[in-house]
Amino acid sequence: MKNIPNLPSPCTGICSMDMQNLYCRGCFRTRNEIGGWALMSNEEKMDVLKELRLRRRESRNTESLP
Repeated sequence: MKNIPNLPSPCTGICSMDMQNLYCRGCFRTRNEIGGWALMSNEEKMDVLKELRLRRRESRNTESLP
């Protein structure tokens, strides 16, 4: 198996928690995901990244609602 480097953090530098949804408005990670990122395997990080895409999409959909 190839040695795969660690996936970088999805942090965008916009660090502001959405207290209604309990995730960061910049990267869409929860506090636990942010705090545990360095300890996660690449597989775990990929799972989080997939979830972030869903949260981002859901956030855009709710912002466009009247």
